Amino acid sequence: MSACCATRPARTTHSTSAVSYTHLATAAVIVEPVQGVGGAYDLGAPFLQALRERCDAVGALLICDEVQCGMGRSGESFVSKRYGVQPDMLTSAKSLGNGFPCAALLMSPRVAAAIKLDALGTTFGGGPMACAAIEAVIEAIESEHLLERVREISSLLRERCIVGPVIAHQGEGLLLGLRTARPARQIQAALLERDILAGTSADPTIVRLLPPYVLKSEHVELLRAALLDIGS
Repeated sequence: MSACCATRPARTTHSTSAVSYTHLATAAVIVEPVQGVGGAYDLGAPFLQALRERCDAVGALLICDEVQCGMGRSGESFVSKRYGVQPDMLTSAKSLGNGFPCAALLMSPRVAAAIKLDALGTTFGGGPMACAAIEAVIEAIESEHLLERVREISSLLRERCIVGPVIAHQGEGLLLGLRTARPARQIQAALLERDILAGTSADPTIVRLLPPYVLKSEHVELLRAALLDIGS
């Protein structure tokens, strides 16, 4: 069996890439709908939908890695849902436990039916502390209406923070990439001097933002003021 791996296809060739890299010898395709370390690069609904169709056509499984972009960070429970795509398998971790180490593998009924008792083993799987943390996270997201907040603050960041050294944005929800006219590490350092934490990525011109879901509009204004102060 062959593996399928495509890195940052051009947006205009999403469908072509999905078809050309996935064929009858492909067992499964693993894709990160919004690439985190790759620069908060959102693959987009057309690409993921075309990939789903191609996997169905050749009999391959579609596996979505949503460890970083899932659990509400996109403003929807999972990016694949936001894009209208149901994967065969989906991985979740990190924000799943709000910092407590845990992970989960979600499977479609078809895939789950192939898993037999004792087929999978784990030392700490299903631990009560991890399960309680996951349950609390889901309850907080729902009761505090955090998906709506993520969408609201994401829109505000895109509207207010394309200033100073920032020339464009990409990503989904609160996994955002700010494209800068100068090296991102310079902007990251300048923001840190102003008490604002930001990240970088494999793309040297992307400042990566992964703020908490409870970010407020006044925090966005602090970032805007800092970027204006840094200048272009």
